[in-house]
Amino acid sequence: MAKDSRHHAHPVCRAVAKSRKKTRSACASQLWQLSDREVAATLVEATRLRAQVEALELRLAAEADRRGIGDKVGATDTASWWSHETRQDRPATKRRMRLAESLDRHAPTSAALAEGAISVDHARVITDCIDKLPDDLPDPTIPERAERHLLNEALDRDPKTLAVLAKHVLTVIAPEIGEERDARALEREEREARANAWLTMCPDGKGSVRGKFSIPTLHGEMLKKMLLAFAAPKHQAAVKGEEATEVLERRPSPERMGDAFCELLERLPADKLPKLGGLNASVVVLIDYTDLTSETGRATLESGAPITASLARRMACEAGLLPAVLGGKSELLDLGRTARLFSGAQRRGLAITQQTCTATGCDWPAHLCHAHHDDSWLHGGRTDLANGRLLCPRHHARIHDPRFETTHHPDGGVSFHMRT
Repeated sequence: MAKDSRHHAHPVCRAVAKSRKKTRSACASQLWQLSDREVAATLVEATRLRAQVEALELRLAAEADRRGIGDKVGATDTASWWSHETRQDRPATKRRMRLAESLDRHAPTSAALAEGAISVDHARVITDCIDKLPDDLPDPTIPERAERHLLNEALDRDPKTLAVLAKHVLTVIAPEIGEERDARALEREEREARANAWLTMCPDGKGSVRGKFSIPTLHGEMLKKMLLAFAAPKHQAAVKGEEATEVLERRPSPERMGDAFCELLERLPADKLPKLGGLNASVVVLIDYTDLTSETGRATLESGAPITASLARRMACEAGLLPAVLGGKSELLDLGRTARLFSGAQRRGLAITQQTCTATGCDWPAHLCHAHHDDSWLHGGRTDLANGRLLCPRHHARIHDPRFETTHHPDGGVSFHMRT
């Protein structure tokens, strides 16, 4: 009878096979028989065991890559072969392979992981930090000292906190060069963060608008503090009552912050905002007088989106919206010859009736357009709604360009033709 080949296998092979067998047996055991102290202690030890197993796994991955295991079976690379064989996520496997290669260059971190003293996440933070240190350091021992410092910090800190410390490791290890480099890096980060800030918004067709954004750290902290002020139980109790506050405190934090964001937008003072086309940035609601006073009804935003009349009434009371009510008392709309520029009320009136640039084929929104006198004010034209039209900056410049001839159409639009 042939002998079991495992007796002739490498010690690593035997250790892995034996560990899997014992672990499988342990998983099938009745854990209720353990005492509280044993559960706690074994949980900690199992976490350290996982780190040690991962250390061995990463060493084997690095060795497989050195031998070109993936190439020998026709795979793109060893990481792809590893991902396919073990049904792991391929990008995650490639990240683990990069960590395996890095640990090969950082023996102290590799040893700490093999002891179970740190986790794989700690090891990734440390190796990434050391690998990104500048090549022109004046003291060649700095990388080694930095690695020892981070390993010592990792014993008492989680990976996220360790990553923050790692950004400033040079300031601790070599303050004579680290402080200046950190200052330059911070200036660069702030400059790039502001230059690359972005925001996207898109209606979902179900009464909501979804979006994402990326803003600098300072502005993120400002927004967070403002939202926390609106979401605070004391503020909610004052606005919605104690019962509503108790319900809100049971809601998930993202929902509380979303509610606070809506309240922040409702309470922004329109008269303090930058002007768009001569008007403070504000939303106009179109609503019939009967709908405004009735229990039911609907209103329309200047963009065409509908809202309930009850919401329009509530927002009108808080000055969050500007109601344009047919037949109601309003600001003076026709200024005749008393003023050259259209007033804010006139601009709102033009936006209600025209909504977009009046040049044929142009859909530039009203709030970004200029107000133009059809009959020039300099030649006796009146600053009245009947004499006003909205034009985007491009077409406003064109209507004053003597090279172009303007044609007025029955529908109120205009078009331009190059003079011959």
